[in-house]
Amino acid sequence: MKNKWTGSLKVKITFIFSILIAIAFGLNWIVALHTMRSEKIHDLEKVLNHLLNESMSDHILQPLTPKSCLSYLYAIPHNKMILNDSEASKLRFLVSKEPYISRENEVVSSVQQRNGIYLYAISNTEKIELALDKYAQKLLLRYLVSLLVILLISIVLLDYYMKPLAVLAKKTREWNNQEPFDFSLGNPGKEIIEVSHAFGMLIHRLEIFRTKEAELFKEAAHELKTPLALMRSRLDVYENNANYPKNKFIVDLGHDIERLTSELKNVLFLESSDFEEPISINLLEVLKAIVRKMDILIQRKQLVLQLQMETFLIVASEKLLSKVLSALLENAITYAKEKSIVKVGCDPVERKVWIDNIVGDEKYLFSSRIGEKMLKRLSHEIGFEYSITQNETFFRIELIFSNDLNLM
Repeated sequence: MKNKWTGSLKVKITFIFSILIAIAFGLNWIVALHTMRSEKIHDLEKVLNHLLNESMSDHILQPLTPKSCLSYLYAIPHNKMILNDSEASKLRFLVSKEPYISRENEVVSSVQQRNGIYLYAISNTEKIELALDKYAQKLLLRYLVSLLVILLISIVLLDYYMKPLAVLAKKTREWNNQEPFDFSLGNPGKEIIEVSHAFGMLIHRLEIFRTKEAELFKEAAHELKTPLALMRSRLDVYENNANYPKNKFIVDLGHDIERLTSELKNVLFLESSDFEEPISINLLEVLKAIVRKMDILIQRKQLVLQLQMETFLIVASEKLLSKVLSALLENAITYAKEKSIVKVGCDPVERKVWIDNIVGDEKYLFSSRIGEKMLKRLSHEIGFEYSITQNETFFRIELIFSNDLNLM
């Protein structure tokens, strides 16, 4: 099982932050040592150059040759004072006709005489390296202490600023649908506020769906109870009454089954809701796609479907809108008189969609209580108002959409 401590977001942020700070400190440490080494070498070069110039002007009276003895230069009080105060080590003088190429661990300074002979003062960097080692250790210790202090402060601040997330998690775990979800967190950061509001919106949507679910089962129990009771009664009558004709029983029972099937279909339609963000939708394109799917049903009843070409845009859940329009058009086609005309159109001025047809002999979906509830419920989710006009020969339903597009 994964350790909770290692999986903590706070620990991960602190770990990443400490790595970045350590890298920054390491780069700064390297640059500081390189800079100090360059400065010390430059200072030593100036000391050696001063030493040579003083010796040439005050103590070297004759022109030098490669065989000249320069041991007396070490005993000159002024030179000894300069060398003791500097970081020169294992100093040696060299007279040469050729330029001297210094090695990696040497610092060299030179002067040239009139006869073309060079006088070199050569020192190694042993004292410089020792000084740099001491400085590097002190600087590294200070950096480590600083890093630990920064990390401790970071942990305290992270704990303070991330505490609202723990509060939000606790509230989410303890929430039940008996009380509204409280996502107030005091004064958290902007990102945590966004997470909190997202949780609040999610909980709100879940509350709506749970309320709908409870209403759905209540409505389903009420609507399905009647056809089931009728079917039970018909069976009892048919069993106990020898005068009940078999053909009439079959016809009556068939009507009851059709009613039960219709109500079940409506219940299943209401049960299916989608977590889908609203988008801009061209109503004509949606209607064309639905008509193509209904083509077989239209041909079976020998209907003529007239679809007007005007359109307008709305912002809604595309899947949910398609379900509603599909149900309405299927309803109109199913219950239309054979060989009649079904008209579908849009009015961009009044922002409405209508479907009308000539009434056949069958019962309409929206004459049932649950059919009306389907439209009432989904009208709020999609954003439309509806009206139904009907008589013995004509049926028309209109959906009037809001003028607020809220286009993104």
